[in-house]
Amino acid sequence: MTSIDFLIIFSYLAATVAIGIVYRGKQDDTRDYFTSHRGFGGMIGTALIGLSIAATLFSGLSFVAFPSIAFTFGITVLSGMVVWPLLYVLMRFWFLPRYLAVAQTSPYEIIERRFGISVRITASAMFVACRLCWMSAVIYVPALLLTSGGLLDPIWFWPLVALIGISSTLYTVIGGIRGVIITDAVQMLLITFVLIATIACIALRNPLSLAEVTTTLQDTTRLLRLDLSFSLTAGMTVWGMMIGSGVQTLCAFASDPMLLQRYLAASDPKSAASAVGTSMVAQVGVLVMLALVGLTLGTWYLLHPDPAMPANPDQVFYHFMATQMPAGFVGLFVAAVLAATMSSVTSGINALSGSLLSDFVPLAQRMGEQRLLRLARVTSAIVGIVATLGAGLVKYLGTVFNMMNLFYGIFLGPMLGCMLCAISSLRIDRRVLIFAMVMGCLAGAAIGYSPIANIWVSFGSCAVTLTIAIGSTLSKSSTKPAPTT
Repeated sequence: MTSIDFLIIFSYLAATVAIGIVYRGKQDDTRDYFTSHRGFGGMIGTALIGLSIAATLFSGLSFVAFPSIAFTFGITVLSGMVVWPLLYVLMRFWFLPRYLAVAQTSPYEIIERRFGISVRITASAMFVACRLCWMSAVIYVPALLLTSGGLLDPIWFWPLVALIGISSTLYTVIGGIRGVIITDAVQMLLITFVLIATIACIALRNPLSLAEVTTTLQDTTRLLRLDLSFSLTAGMTVWGMMIGSGVQTLCAFASDPMLLQRYLAASDPKSAASAVGTSMVAQVGVLVMLALVGLTLGTWYLLHPDPAMPANPDQVFYHFMATQMPAGFVGLFVAAVLAATMSSVTSGINALSGSLLSDFVPLAQRMGEQRLLRLARVTSAIVGIVATLGAGLVKYLGTVFNMMNLFYGIFLGPMLGCMLCAISSLRIDRRVLIFAMVMGCLAGAAIGYSPIANIWVSFGSCAVTLTIAIGSTLSKSSTKPAPTT
């Protein structure tokens, strides 16, 4: 990379930290620090939350995974979004009204009210384990691929890990949820710009017309064909993306405290629903662009064979940037990868510190607000440092796409099952629910390390959790003696 690229990268990092600090708000108490006192309302506030949700879900792992699987499997990767309108309807008219009618200050407050502190701690422990592993991977994978893909010298790996972790932690500790939401929105705009520019650059340098590209891909590859097989072991099918990926998306929207925290920052349920809709539209746009990047890369290397092209599809996007794009644009690309990474890391830090403080520090509720706010900042700093150090311990679990599905599925599936039980009217014994969640985790791990494709992990772990919890309730109801007359 050139000095221009490094200037762009460090300017971006400095600007991001500055924005997070400047827009931190007054922060008189922890409710302002973690939920902003539901201060994001109106069209602008709703848009900011929606973009923040999209940026939270769109990490540096996504920057690697989606071009990679589009490059490998083609347009099948987009089939999962067919069910998103249904997911929005469920969120808008069923989940959010029930959830926000109870939850006021913390994401899992509703679980404690229904089932007690033991179930809440179980759900929170799963969230902490899931997101610490995920955050470490989010920091590790982009840093590794930026150095191994040729964009940066390998000597930059640990400085890059430290740079991502420390800068993300810094403005999260100071800025709180308000600073995180504002910077997430800005980062989402940068990511969108870089993806559009990348697709345009590849298309302009391609000697073929769009019709010729389509014909070439249809005749020589399977990238434009949908895989309609029902095989559970196939890495990518339409049914796997619609059902498996659909459940995984619902897991994030309905049970992940990183997103539940955003709903609590909205001024009312209608604003929260609008934010969910905005985030889905933004995600569709970004995921379509990432898939187009994968397809255009497939076309490019079909027409321009490169003997040095990496065998690992996760590295193809980075290799193209290192070898084909001009100075300055490479810096923008690295900044976009850092934006995707930092937006997820900061959301994770804020949500994890809130969960640890509310669920695992018994004396926290007896502290004065200023002391509690200081403890919240210290907890955020510790979480950021642990995630940064953990990045050095992460090893590949197959492809990045499989890694994402494994981390999500093992823990978020049971968490979704618990949340669905919490907003329902079913009478479920807390001990049975804890047992069901543990068994769901074990089922998810078993699926993840079996021949079954990892896209089904979330579905399997959630299904096992709900089957045990609801099955126990129905079993007890059926064994009750009939009333005497």
